[in-house]
Amino acid sequence: MNTLTVRLFGGLRAVQGDRVLLESKGRLGRPAEAFAYLLLHRQEAVTNEQLIEALWEDEDLENPAGALKNAIYNLRKQLRDAGLEGDCIRSSKNRYQLTPDFPVELDTEEAEECYRTITRPGVSDGELLRAGKALFSLYSGDLLQNLPTQRWIVQYNVYYRRLYLDAVDRVCAQLLKDPSSEHCEEVLAICRKANLIEPLREPIYLYMFTAMQQLGMKKAILNYYPITANLFYDELGERLCAEIRQIYFWASEGTNLIEQDLQQIQEDLAEITKDQRPIRGAYFCPYEMFKHIYHMVARSAERAGNNVVLLLLTLTKPSGGVLPKDLNVTAMLKLKSAISRALRKGDVFSRYSKSQYILMLSVRQFSDVEIITERLQKCFAAEQPPKGVRLQPKARELSPIV
Repeated sequence: MNTLTVRLFGGLRAVQGDRVLLESKGRLGRPAEAFAYLLLHRQEAVTNEQLIEALWEDEDLENPAGALKNAIYNLRKQLRDAGLEGDCIRSSKNRYQLTPDFPVELDTEEAEECYRTITRPGVSDGELLRAGKALFSLYSGDLLQNLPTQRWIVQYNVYYRRLYLDAVDRVCAQLLKDPSSEHCEEVLAICRKANLIEPLREPIYLYMFTAMQQLGMKKAILNYYPITANLFYDELGERLCAEIRQIYFWASEGTNLIEQDLQQIQEDLAEITKDQRPIRGAYFCPYEMFKHIYHMVARSAERAGNNVVLLLLTLTKPSGGVLPKDLNVTAMLKLKSAISRALRKGDVFSRYSKSQYILMLSVRQFSDVEIITERLQKCFAAEQPPKGVRLQPKARELSPIV
């Protein structure tokens, strides 16, 4: 019997021999979700209740047992019609399990084996690097990316992302112990991929800038540092670490920055971004600039008869508690995108804290704020923020400066 090869990182794909049995191209249906759940629990028999709770979460089903039975039936039929050799699912006493002796090659298990090698005491440098590269080739992003908000998959995504990022740390640190040009190029390649997966992880940028420094890439450092620094300030309200700033200062020494500064100023004034040509939506700026704009608007608001409102948007848990850091970072990125889409060009907003945005809105009357907040809530929901996040708006009319 041919081995069933299954890939879960990035999306579901199951292949046996030269036959593709399952491949996710849109949102996963219940049969494919059930298959993925059984794969991730293939060393145990899963109860009907576990599967129902995982797949349907808080849905109110009239006949949950029947819904599960129908999903498993359709899964078996889909696999059989696609040409599966043998029966890979066993059921007994209200439990389901992948048939224990059915040959399966699963990318998550391969990644875990690579990580065990990386973290094994006494592992040689060569073994560590080989296992790390193998893990990087397997990991192509979160599991089952068409299920971004399912609770049962979140714990696995957190677990495997932690393994991947820890492997990035260990491999890059090892490569930079002998900073040859070949090793530094490898570090840059590893970090470019890692940045796509985790764009706000400072150690990754430290490895990148260190590798660029070893390669003498002063111009690249000068070009890339402002972008990275602005990203961290805008999204986290934090400065880059002293080590990265020191590398930037090293690259700046003896360099004529006049031309670069002029180009940066021109780009800042033109508000050029990669995804907005022409400019659309509200204007985002650092909080210090927001305060200056506030002063200008407040001075003229009464004289011009303008109605200006400050709107504070806060992200919390449904109970009102503080969000975990990872959840907060994702939710704030999605909220920023929602604000940009929901507001007009003349509106201004800034990040006020790690979990808040402050908005300055021009309205006809204060009651219009309710319409705006409803639109913001809808746009935020359309961004599919993580579950367990609550958006709390609070508005106040702008007080004129006398």
